[in-house]
Amino acid sequence: MKRLTFIQIEKGNTEHFELAQKLWVPFSKELDEHEGITETEDEILHDLTRRINIQGSRNNMHFELALKNETPVGIAMFAIDTGTVYGLLESGYGAITGFYIAPEFRRKGYGREFFRHIEQVLIADGAPKIYLTPDGVTGEPFWESLGFDNSGKFDPDDKKYIYIKDII
Repeated sequence: MKRLTFIQIEKGNTEHFELAQKLWVPFSKELDEHEGITETEDEILHDLTRRINIQGSRNNMHFELALKNETPVGIAMFAIDTGTVYGLLESGYGAITGFYIAPEFRRKGYGREFFRHIEQVLIADGAPKIYLTPDGVTGEPFWESLGFDNSGKFDPDDKKYIYIKDII
């Protein structure tokens, strides 16, 4: 049963920006807390604006919101990776570069439903596999439950292990 609707965040769309910031600010603060760093809300909003402005520059680049009725439940950035992570992976994989479900919607199947949507979009975009670098606190258990495996390869930018899942 589909409970969520998904919308591509549009550059210049004030309503989309307002919905996105309701999730992006707590997402960024949660990651910062786990990593022991601090960003101001202005820095977080600047990063959100930058990301909105670059997304959609390719057909296979996505920045989406998941909504339950009109309430924002989750936000995710994902795309086909046209390069590689320092030669560690083949190009053409799907990459999830940001994924967040608001805490009050966790453990209710919304994250799994949102991921299934992302998976279908990336399959349609031609990805044979999906990779990501999950947060060690909340991300790793979630992604492992969806069939992602630690590849043993380390992303020097994110300073995290790369997790991969075959999708076709």
